[in-house]
Amino acid sequence: MVTHTFKARSYEVFLGRKLSSTIDDKKLDFYAYIVITGDDEHELTIKFLHPDSVIPNNSYDPVIKKAMLYIPHEQAYQFSWYIDILRNEKPVYIYVSSTHPSSNSVYTGKEPVGEGE
Repeated sequence: MVTHTFKARSYEVFLGRKLSSTIDDKKLDFYAYIVITGDDEHELTIKFLHPDSVIPNNSYDPVIKKAMLYIPHEQAYQFSWYIDILRNEKPVYIYVSSTHPSSNSVYTGKEPVGEGE
């Protein structure tokens, strides 16, 4: 089992009407994706899927330091949550797992209660 936690260093956002790629010989359609890069060159890509897209399993490959997190269309509203965290919080951490990739996640460090933005 390989798990890894890394601190987010930068991110990129890609938006489009209907973007696509292929995974396991199946077409994957999505509206947007976010690529988060860590200090140690690990990457997490979060794809926000189109309603008629297949929903692949999340993944993490420790050899190439890349992880995927797929958000079903029904949860596309979370896009703004991820952007808000990446823009306004510090530090931001990424957790990835090759054994339990469904646990791939983005989270913040501890902050004082009532601190505000």
